Formats: sequence, structure tokens, C-alpha cells
Amino acid sequence: MRQRWIFFLSLLFLAAAAPAGAQKLDRPLLTHSSESISIAPLLYGIEKGLYKREGVDLQFRILRGDLAIAGMVSSKDVDYIYGAGTAFLAAVRGAPVKILSHDFKSVLFYFMGQPSFQSAKDLKGKKIAVSSLGGTGTASTRACLKAMGLDPDRDVTYIVIGAASVRMAAMEAGSVEAAIMPVPWNFRMRQKGFKELMFAGTVMQQPLTGIATTREKIEKNLEQVKKVLRGFLRALRAVRQEKKEVVEFIGRKFSLDAATAEETYKVVLQTLSEDGTVSEDALKDLLEQMKKETGVTREIAVGDIVDYRLLKEVSREGIKG
Repeated sequence: MRQRWIFFLSLLFLAAAAPAGAQKLDRPLLTHSSESISIAPLLYGIEKGLYKREGVDLQFRILRGDLAIAGMVSSKDVDYIYGAGTAFLAAVRGAPVKILSHDFKSVLFYFMGQPSFQSAKDLKGKKIAVSSLGGTGTASTRACLKAMGLDPDRDVTYIVIGAASVRMAAMEAGSVEAAIMPVPWNFRMRQKGFKELMFAGTVMQQPLTGIATTREKIEKNLEQVKKVLRGFLRALRAVRQEKKEVVEFIGRKFSLDAATAEETYKVVLQTLSEDGTVSEDALKDLLEQMKKETGVTREIAVGDIVDYRLLKEVSREGIKG
């Protein structure tokens, strides 16, 4: 009997001493609409195992924004989305979602023009390629035009073309005179002789990516949510501290040469949030813009949509190792 007790206690001790990595990890699903540079911190964190260190084997899938929201709210097939802009719009329309963090303080778009352009007046009466009429790219284009002294409603014509690769092809064919392009497409176009007219991030402080989930998820699985946020903070820290590894990752992930990957990394650092939050003013501006676009007139507070309290809580607890 004494030997059996010793054996039983030994098993308990070994189970308690087992490393966290040996335990079964949660496997929540997180989605985003594309593998753009705006989710580089997320992808880097997953590849480096930073979320696994917190006890979550985060699964990533590409999924259209509206389907992702439906998957979170209705079917529960999706646990989190990284499209904070998509989540913001859904919340304005009444979806029970909350944005818990942001990784970038502003958009990652460049306004590109044909090589012959010399000044803003060259854009008058010209065609500008955008991905959609109501998206962030178009809002960024309008902000750039205003900053350049043009009337975005009267001085240009917007041409909806779609993907960045198609917009670049339209520029090469000369069927449009300017285009709004995400990083790192601006570098590819610059190498082909096109001009960077403006970095939209200097005039468009609109946060686009970060962790969002449902209110139900927060209520029913708070510990998992906190683990995901700890992984998020680990990834932010790693992107800032691990330059060599991140530049290599960006080059490999987005098929960029070493010089372009390093330039892209510099833009990422320029707009990366220090602590996973963005300013209240930026969020208020975004809220007003979203209400205007959707025709929503009811009173909505920023706090109804964006809640950094859990992020700040896990930050105070500290991210070890």
C-alpha cells in the first residue's frame, strides 16, 4: 500500500511539473481578409510561437470580413478577427463585437502617381484607381487629395479596380493616372519609375488591424481572451526588438528583396502602436466617419466598441520571457 501511494504521488508531481508546452493548448480560430503587411505582427507572432507561449495555438485563416463577422456572431465558427476596421463597422451597425487592441496607429497606404506628374495640379480631371468606393483606401485617397489642395469630390474620377496587383497593372497600362497602394506595393511601383505623391499615414490616422471578438466570448472564455492578448503584446514587442528576424520574415512572406523588406520594416515601425492602443481622438474620428457612411444616427460611444481594459490588465501583469 505504501508503494502504491508513493507511485501515485510521483505521478501527481510529474503532472504538476510538466511544461506548459506539453499541455493541450486551446486552438481558437482568428481570421483576416488578406495576408497584407498590416497583419505582419500577427503572422510573425504565430510563426515564432509567441501565442503558444501563452497557452493558445492560434489558427489563422483568410476569410472575407462580412463572413468572419457572421462566423463570430452567428455560427461561432470564428473566435477572433484581426480586422479591427471591419469589426468597428459591424459594431456601428449593431453587431455585439468588441475591439480589444490595435497594432497600427494609421493606415499603410501610399498615393502613387504616373512618372510624369510634377505637382498636385497634374491630378485635376484625372482617373484614380481604388479598390472600392467605400473602403479605407478610398478614404485615404480623399485625405491625400485634401492635403494636396484638391477637391476630392470634383477634381478627380475614382475608378474601382480591385486588388493592388490589378491597380498596378492599370497604372502600367496608363489607363489611370494615380492609385492608392498598400505597403509594400509602393516600393515595387517606385522601382518601376512611378512617383510616391504622399504617404497617407501622415494625414489619415485610422487604425485598421487588431484583435476583436464577441461580447459573449469575453464573458464565457475570459482566460482564453487574455492569453490571446498576451500573445498579441509579445508580438508587438518582438517586431520592435527583433529587427533582423522580422526583416527576413517580411522579405520571405511577401516575396520582397532584402532592401525592400528593410524599407517596409521601417514603415511598419513608423506606424506601429507602442502599447496596442490608439488615441481617443482617432477612434472618435473613425466613429463619426463610420456613422456617416452607414447612415446610423443613434448615439454611440467609442467605449461601446473599443475596450482596452483587458489589454491594459494583461500588460500590468507583465509579459515574461
